[in-house]
Order: sequence, then C-alpha cells, then structure tokens
Amino acid sequence: MKNIISIILLVTITFSCTERIDINLDEQKYARLVVEGEFSSDTMVHKVKLTQTEDYFSDIAPSVVSNAEVIIYNSDEEYQLTEIPANSGIYLTQPDVYGMIGKDYNLKIKLKKEIGGSNEYTAASTIYPINQLDSIGLEYHPDWGDEGYWEVKCYVWDPPTEDFYMFHIYKNGVLINDSVDQVFVVDDVMYNGNYTNGIGVGFLDQSNESEKLLPNDIVTLRISRITKEYTEFLVQIQEQIDFQTPLFSGPPANVKGNISNGGFGAFGAYSTSFASAIVPVTQE
Repeated sequence: MKNIISIILLVTITFSCTERIDINLDEQKYARLVVEGEFSSDTMVHKVKLTQTEDYFSDIAPSVVSNAEVIIYNSDEEYQLTEIPANSGIYLTQPDVYGMIGKDYNLKIKLKKEIGGSNEYTAASTIYPINQLDSIGLEYHPDWGDEGYWEVKCYVWDPPTEDFYMFHIYKNGVLINDSVDQVFVVDDVMYNGNYTNGIGVGFLDQSNESEKLLPNDIVTLRISRITKEYTEFLVQIQEQIDFQTPLFSGPPANVKGNISNGGFGAFGAYSTSFASAIVPVTQE
C-alpha cells in the first residue's frame, strides 16, 4: 500500500509541475533576410544569393528573395548585379568584374518588400594583399582510411601580420570542397612570418568517388586571404552543423555575420592565389 501511495504522489507531482507554453513564432514578424555573398580579386562572375527565413516549424526550403536591387561598390566604382535566372534569388556580376587588392568593398541591398522590418541592408569587407603560392605538393598516405588519402601541401611565405586563410581544392577544374562544411579555414598562428614548407591544407579521401585521384589528374589549390570577421562567421557555421555532444555543447544560436538591420549571413571580400600539381603515375 505504501508503494502504491508513493507512486500516486510521484505521478501527481510530476504532472502538476508541467505547464503548456505557447510561443508566438509569427512568421512575418520574425522573418529575416539571409545573404550569401562573396567578392574576390579573381576576374569572374561574382554571386550574391538572397533568401528569407521560414517559420520555425516549416518543412519547406527557404524562400528566395527576388526583384531586389543589389550593388557592390567602393569609393571608385560600382557594380550592379542582375538576377539570373529570373526569380531565382541569385544575383550576378558581369564576368569581367574583379576586386582591387587593398580596397574596401560594400554590399547594398534594397528590397521591393520589407523583411524583418527593413527593406535596406548593407555589409562591408576588405580585400587584403596575399603572397602568391610558390607551389603545392601531393603526398599519398595508403594507411589512412579504407583506401588511403592524398594530402595537399602548401608552399608559401606568410607575412608577419595576423592573417586568415580559406582553402579550396579543384580536381581537373572541378571544385571538390564546394560546401561550407568542407571549406578549410585557418589563422596563421602556427607559421606567422615564416615559410609554410609544405603544411597540409587538404586531404582527399580515396574511398570517396568525387575526391578519388588518378594518375595525370590535375589538382589545383586556391588560397584566399579573408578577413577575421569572415573567418569567425565560417567557423561558427561549421561548429553549428558539425556533430556535437549535447552534454558538453552549448545551445544552438544564430551565427553572427556582418549584414545590417538584423539580416543573417555574410558578405566576404578577399584576394586569391592559385597553384597546381599533376598526380604522379607512381603513388609516393
């Protein structure tokens, strides 16, 4: 009888301590503009993508933001971006556009309709100078993983300043690490003011078909010198989407970018350098 009474009391206490809480997640009031924008020293088509956050419980992809006025400019020049294809939310420059090293660049967005209480958003970033890559090396590690890994090594002088870098790898002209969780970003604490002398900046899993290398394939490394602010933005995203142990991880939070008026995302401007190597016939 005592056991039965104890169970009844426990159940009563448990249910009496719960309370239904309805949280107002008004889609329009809390909607935010999301910006994905990059501008580099390469002569190419540069892209800015605009989307809008969806309701917390929504199971559909974020809505694109169309018919906006998007401009990238500095003190000397201005580039008007065009939405291509129409109603895609993707805004492109002309293919002959490039950023000047040492210049500050601004992004200005003007929407047809307000999102999050504003129809104008801005961001700014700087293109810092970068030392040109001397070369890259390829080293095969057969005992890493199921089918081995190719390590991409970087040879370049790093200036004696606080610098931040982003690395992309191409196989026969096709970008391999094309998503934000695959991009390698790092500061220069370990080699500041020194020659890198073959530091590993990329690892290609030979059990992954998209990363698998064959003899005479061409591997190209693109190194970009990015701002500290843009580095922190990328690192925060990677931490948020990476596996975390709930017991020790912090609560999820919005990633801080550089978009004004409460917008999400970031606009990053940077300089780049390229170097290539041919996969040898004999793996070494």
